[in-house]
Amino acid sequence: MRRLIFIFLTVAAIHSCNQPADQYHIQIDLSDAQGRWAKLMKLDGNKYVVFDSILVDSGATNVMTKSVDMVTTMYLTLEKRPGSVKLLVENAHYEISGTMESPVIESDSKAQNDLNAYDGELKPLTDRMSEMITALRAAQAAGDAVLADSIRTEYYKLSDQQDDFGTEYIANHPSSFASVLALRGTFYLLDVDELDAALAGLDPSLRQMEEYKSMSDKLERMKAVDIGQPFTDFELMTPEGGSLKVSDVHEGNVLLIDFWASWCRPCRIANPGLVEIYHEYHDRGFDILGVSLDRDSASWVKAIAADNLVWPQISDLKYWDSEGAELYGVSAIPHAVLLDREGIIRAIIREGDDPRQAIEALL
Repeated sequence: MRRLIFIFLTVAAIHSCNQPADQYHIQIDLSDAQGRWAKLMKLDGNKYVVFDSILVDSGATNVMTKSVDMVTTMYLTLEKRPGSVKLLVENAHYEISGTMESPVIESDSKAQNDLNAYDGELKPLTDRMSEMITALRAAQAAGDAVLADSIRTEYYKLSDQQDDFGTEYIANHPSSFASVLALRGTFYLLDVDELDAALAGLDPSLRQMEEYKSMSDKLERMKAVDIGQPFTDFELMTPEGGSLKVSDVHEGNVLLIDFWASWCRPCRIANPGLVEIYHEYHDRGFDILGVSLDRDSASWVKAIAADNLVWPQISDLKYWDSEGAELYGVSAIPHAVLLDREGIIRAIIREGDDPRQAIEALL
């Protein structure tokens, strides 16, 4: 009789786990978690906030329980422990064991299982990239610039492979929640038509994700400032404390609106080339307006002087919340927009692009 009761209870438990849930149940069985706060972090704007938490007790079953409205990307952290565990949280059951470095995530969530499969396929590459980061830090600490440059070059190649893997995964898995995250990591490489096609190719069930909505909103802004559209004017402060509009600098010139920042290494590498271009074409009616995504005024001003940027500069010191960057759908820097004398956008310049030919054609 007891055997029959056990079988019944086991079947009932399995059945209940397969029912649609109105809350998530996240069980924490991570090693070294006892006595620590486990926190579920969610991105709110540009800041991570605590969405849920629990003090892990070694003598209890530690389960976070709460409700979410949609599949939401969150990160599980442990107090005084580095790293985090990425989760796609919906109202489903999760059991997280193993370690923070190598977590084992079991779930009846389709979204989480999509992410588990994606991460599993990508793991050999991400493990290698982590090794390269460790080696790069060691080379920098040892003062070996040649080795550091070599490692950095190899890391960039691996990063390109990661982008290629994501693109292929999206094409082969249009209904996978992980495809939205993969696209979120590479969409800044796409132009308007490419991003439009990529979003349209994803299954409608994925549109609930915040990442999808963010990319869709970004696409609409990109369409408003795409090639062939008139420029959108905006006004920000100058380093001297005044204010300046795009239209104040344009005034019938061919104008390059250059989005950059003092902390952006590719931007700083590109600046000497921009200085050459400015001096080569300025007397023929060409100008540049720098729009910085800096947060600190001193760093911004110092970089302007160090890189000999003699053209006008503006910023609101709001980092990625920059009004100008938002208006122009900027997702990565360096990013530049080239206007003709009538104020029509004629080219969008991204990292590695040479704007000389486009500038010559407009002068």
